[in-house]
Amino acid sequence: VGKNGAGKTTLVRLLMGLYVPTDGKVMLNGMDTSTICRESLFLKLSGVFQKFQRYQMTLRDNIHISDINADTTVVTAAEKAEVDISGKSFPDGEDTMLSREFGGVDLSGGEWQRVAIARGLYRLHDVIVLDEPTAAIDPMEENRIYRKFIEMSKDKTSIIVTHRLGSTKIADRV
Repeated sequence: VGKNGAGKTTLVRLLMGLYVPTDGKVMLNGMDTSTICRESLFLKLSGVFQKFQRYQMTLRDNIHISDINADTTVVTAAEKAEVDISGKSFPDGEDTMLSREFGGVDLSGGEWQRVAIARGLYRLHDVIVLDEPTAAIDPMEENRIYRKFIEMSKDKTSIIVTHRLGSTKIADRV
């Protein structure tokens, strides 16, 4: 938790290996992450960021792109993120094209954010980083989604970055 510009996103991106430190080291199990193979570093790691990609593809592909080798179904990840595939926003279900340019639909900011959350949950992970993943979702919905994160994070490590102090009540440590 911290104010804008405090370095929260930079810190989690350093921890994830997305940024390489310009000074000092990031250590993982006693090893400098700059010496670890990138593929090994990213294995079983997932992230959902406030600034996420809106792929002009089907809903299925938007979620599936995070881990093409995952065993779970796109529907399961969508349900966990409360993406209502049978709702009016997705007239063709999983096959709904998420791009007006390609004859599909566009989603609201909150719906896109849920798709991004589903993408992060779809990827096989032991560690998930949630960097303001619910910024475009109202506080009541955010609370419901965070409650689901608690269930899904059992026996896993979750790092949550937020501006909303109320969101920290679900954390083991702040």
